[in-house]
Amino acid sequence: MTKLILKNKFVFLLISVLFSVTVNAQTNIFNTWRISNLIGFRDLNEYSMVAMGEDHWGYMLILNHDGTFISRNLPECGNDFSRNVSGSFMLVDDSHIRFILKKTSYSSLNKNDNSESEATVDLGIFYIYKEANSIRLIKSNGILQDDKDKMLYNEMMDSFNWKLYDFVWENTKGKSREEIVKDYFDHSGKVNFSNCKVVISKKETYGQVILVQQKDNFYFVIYDDFKKKVSLAYPRQ
Repeated sequence: MTKLILKNKFVFLLISVLFSVTVNAQTNIFNTWRISNLIGFRDLNEYSMVAMGEDHWGYMLILNHDGTFISRNLPECGNDFSRNVSGSFMLVDDSHIRFILKKTSYSSLNKNDNSESEATVDLGIFYIYKEANSIRLIKSNGILQDDKDKMLYNEMMDSFNWKLYDFVWENTKGKSREEIVKDYFDHSGKVNFSNCKVVISKKETYGQVILVQQKDNFYFVIYDDFKKKVSLAYPRQ
């Protein structure tokens, strides 16, 4: 029953991710966006953006049809400084975009603080993931299947609710995620760890949630690092 429930959840989430990939191909990326941070100002692995509305605040990203981009902070009441980042971008395919930083500048009311620099920096490839009302740009190796897997794993982790599960705890001396899971599987005899891989983990207040994949089957394993105990999550009947 545990395998059936997790497998059904996997199928549902996989369909959701595949639907998003299909929608991505139809996304018009050439637009003016409100974005979560300046592109290239910090080495971030993810940005979130929505189409710019009438309310101009936060940060802006303009993607032009000529392959150039401008990213800057939007003025607010009492805001006396401006950061600007510009460069070029290339659509690698329908689901990936690459940014090349070329110029950064900073200006304020105090002209002594103003600065400008030019340097060509490859910011890398980002996966274009469209949600209901926004787009996420996620650092990528450019391999679509890896991006789809990553999004599936994150969706599964976000859907996990420990209150819907029962646990049978066992002691463990494992240090790494793989050691902890292998220790539990070997002692419980529930799953053959040699056919599994740990795909993602997440720290929560109640413990570390570890997602384990065995072909099309997925398992949630919870590790209590304070008590050094580990358990498979069993869906309640």
